[in-house]
Amino acid sequence: MQKEVEPNQPASRPWHEFKHWQSLSDGFLVSIVVVGPTFLFSELWRGKPLIDRGPSLWVPAALIMAAGFFAGGAIAGRHRSTAKGAFNQGILVAGLTLTLIFLADMIRRIVLGQDIYWGVLGYWVAATAAGLLLSGLAGVCGRIQTVRAVKRSRMNRFF
Repeated sequence: MQKEVEPNQPASRPWHEFKHWQSLSDGFLVSIVVVGPTFLFSELWRGKPLIDRGPSLWVPAALIMAAGFFAGGAIAGRHRSTAKGAFNQGILVAGLTLTLIFLADMIRRIVLGQDIYWGVLGYWVAATAAGLLLSGLAGVCGRIQTVRAVKRSRMNRFF
């Protein structure tokens, strides 16, 4: 016996598609919660960006932001079925986060009447490339960890 389907009723989406969207939103949330406040602190600390004060101050902030991109990418890529999909999911999280941060920085500069220097744009390009690559690789790492955890749980059934 086949179940009749109404012609106007949309078919429900499979659960694994919702897991991908949930992983993407969770990764973006983690990334923005870590990167956003760190970036805001580094830009507004004592009225002058940390990057203008020397590497001893901005390197720790950059490492915290890198950890945020890594964590967000790993969370976003954990439920993808392929490494390419996990890499793309991590890049998407970093792209969304960087776009939001870049727009916030542009609005801040406009409100405060600050100029944009070529050196700052160079740092932005380098940070964007590093953030995208790091988050993409983290997505692959998240997928690998999930695959290992699933295999481990399957093996534990026998012991």
